[in-house]
Amino acid sequence: MNDLLSLKGAPRGLCAGSPPNPVKRHRPATRVRALGWSLALALAVPAALTTGRAEAQASPPQAPLTAPQRPADGATDRAEGPAVELTPQLIFQLLAAEVAAQRGEVGTASATYLSIAQKYRDPRLARRAAELSLSARATKRALTAARLWLELDPRSTLAAQTVQALQLSTGDLQAAEESIVRQLEQARREARLPAAYETVQRALLRVQDRTRALELLERVAAPDLALPEANLALATLARAASEAERALRYSERALALAGDDVTIVVKAAQLIAADAARRPDAIAALDTFVQRRPASTEARFELARLLALSDRRAEARAQFEAALAIEPQSPTILFALAQLAYQTKHPEDAERYLRRYIDLPAQIERDLNPALLFLGQLAEEAKQFEQAIDWYGQVGPGEQQLNALIRRAIVLGRLNRVDEARGSLRDAPVTEREERNRLIAVEAQILRGAGRNEDAFRLLDDALKQQPDEADLLYDHAMAAEKVDRLDVLEKSLRRLIELRPEHAHAYNALGYTFADRGIHLDEAQKLIEKAVSLSPGDGHIIDSLGWVLFRRGDLPGAIEQLKRAFKLLPEAEIAAHLGEVLLAAGRRDEALNILREGKALDPDNETLRETLRRLKIQL
Repeated sequence: MNDLLSLKGAPRGLCAGSPPNPVKRHRPATRVRALGWSLALALAVPAALTTGRAEAQASPPQAPLTAPQRPADGATDRAEGPAVELTPQLIFQLLAAEVAAQRGEVGTASATYLSIAQKYRDPRLARRAAELSLSARATKRALTAARLWLELDPRSTLAAQTVQALQLSTGDLQAAEESIVRQLEQARREARLPAAYETVQRALLRVQDRTRALELLERVAAPDLALPEANLALATLARAASEAERALRYSERALALAGDDVTIVVKAAQLIAADAARRPDAIAALDTFVQRRPASTEARFELARLLALSDRRAEARAQFEAALAIEPQSPTILFALAQLAYQTKHPEDAERYLRRYIDLPAQIERDLNPALLFLGQLAEEAKQFEQAIDWYGQVGPGEQQLNALIRRAIVLGRLNRVDEARGSLRDAPVTEREERNRLIAVEAQILRGAGRNEDAFRLLDDALKQQPDEADLLYDHAMAAEKVDRLDVLEKSLRRLIELRPEHAHAYNALGYTFADRGIHLDEAQKLIEKAVSLSPGDGHIIDSLGWVLFRRGDLPGAIEQLKRAFKLLPEAEIAAHLGEVLLAAGRRDEALNILREGKALDPDNETLRETLRRLKIQL
């Protein structure tokens, strides 16, 4: 189960944007002041040419190389262009540019638009040129077009922000600084400085040289250091520039200035807590705030998250419970409590929270799939397999559906309903090759679990005939070949996998372990496993293989050292079986029996452990 609040697909707040209002079309005329007529003829009227001047609150571009966005809050552009005489040449140029754009020849289209905009001095054409240049990733041309747009429509906030974003993306920080200074001066006059700092912060975070961006922001923010939002912007940029001390200083100042502004308090606490050593300070600040503002669920939620990260899970749960008392129908809080209850080994409480989550009124927006998948996992771990099958079967379309379908098939296999499991996998609504290959691998796993090793091998063998170089199938094919004692096929598939993916640690490990387990090619086996260790040094299974090959080569002290390390990293029955056998070979019988008993307690049905006990004639 994933960490708190990080389960893939966990519910999050949604904010849907409103679609722009339809653009009115104008009837063509011989002499007009707007140029929408020509593009209407082309059946491809760019929105940028028929919308108007952005108001002061226009949204900035989302990225330096992104087409300018529409103004926010329904703002319209009323800028008038110059009188333009309709000529066949002009119509042809505009039609050709739009057709080129639709065919993917965006560079050609942007150059044409820029040329026409420069000739006719129309801001809407300049904006369209900027949009197309950005789409073509022609940054210099986009900047030329955006500057022309701003020159022709100097009151356009969106044009100014587009120019600024392009200046930052090209590293022209001096020109961008002048623009930011003007932007902040205007924001001061209009009493919207907090929002302006958030906009400036987002823009500067896109600069590749974060240190220079931070220095720029420190210069322009000097008059506003009594403003918490200015300090928060500085702290955010300092953290991005890996300037930990400056980030902490600005975060603490923002926190001190925040008063009862929960948004500032939470963001500042997050920045402080980014330094793990200072996490207790962030926790203390949030605790003080929630005592003063007990109804602030946002602050309680962040406090609980930091407490959980600090392994203070009981305190975290108390904060979540307090937040739930304030907002008893919050899906986010209920899901977080379910995760925390699971992590603190209270699965019954986790189930209770998830059932409450599912039973919330229909009008409360949430995604049921993560909760249904979670409930299926809880039931499966409790060996309530029929209940697990039911929960997994309720997961609908979405990113959790494939995982639920796979888990349901595996549970069906455990209940010896193998044909039903295989049918559900083959009927799965998947179209991507990678997803289909994943289902084939799961089907083979189910067949092996049912002892149908020949069927599993044939299934993967047939799949590889269609996709002979499919890396994921090659590994499973090798494992299936080992079960039917086709060592030649195993070796061929693993060596091909190593050719295709030379960083695939488990391919080296599987081939090396297979040789070691059979006592053949021991020199190569050790080299293969050592290569796997170098690629994945903390993998307990690979370290177990290293211990096993050392044992096969007669190095008992080295084998015991590596196997003990593997068992500490990954206490599993198979590793216990290996360690126990080596300890017996070294004459350390009592220690060996203790390890074997420990392995049996972990998994009494483990095949390797049972075979080892039978072969060594040991009864525990």
